Amino acid sequence: MNLYCNPLSLSIPPLLEDVDVTTITESHARISLDKMNPEIKQVLLDLGIHVSLIELFHREPGNKGTIHTDNQPGDFAKINWIYKGKNSYMLWFSVKDPNSKKGVSNTVVNTEYIDYTFSEVNAEYAVNLKGVALVQVGVPHLVINANEHRYCLCFVLTDKDGTRLTMQQAYELLSDYIV
Repeated sequence: MNLYCNPLSLSIPPLLEDVDVTTITESHARISLDKMNPEIKQVLLDLGIHVSLIELFHREPGNKGTIHTDNQPGDFAKINWIYKGKNSYMLWFSVKDPNSKKGVSNTVVNTEYIDYTFSEVNAEYAVNLKGVALVQVGVPHLVINANEHRYCLCFVLTDKDGTRLTMQQAYELLSDYIV
C-alpha cells in the first residue's frame, strides 16, 4: 500500500449523466449528494463506505495551489476523479515541526483546512495523478497544475457513523479495486 496515493479501477461514473464537472468555473464547489450515481453509491455502501461530501476543485492552467491539509492534520482518505489536467502533479509533505500549532481556516464550501509554507514542510512523494485514485488528504499536500484546466472530483469517505476513513481503512475496503 502506498501511504499517499493508490490508483483505483472504478469504471462506474461517479455522478449522474447530466452532470459535467468540466463546465463548473468555480475553483472550489460543493456537489449535491443527490447528483451521485446510484450505482457507485451502492457499490461503496456494499463495501461499508459512505460519502459525506462531494467537492470539485477546478484549477486553471499553470495554477499552483497551496500546501494544506484537509480538516485537522491526521489520516483521512478521499476518492479523487481527475478530469483533464495533463502533466499535473500532486505532492505530499511531512511537517518539519509536528508540535507547531497552526490556525484552521474554512473554505468557500465551509470545510476546514490548514495552510503550510514550503519552509514548514519536507517533500515526501509526488505523482502525476490521473483517472481515479484513493488519496491521503490528512497530511500536507499540494497540486501543481500544468498547461490545461484540471478538475478534481472528490468523495469524502466515512463509515456508517460518519467517522472519516483512514487511508488504511479505505485501502482495505477498496482492496478489490486497487490497481
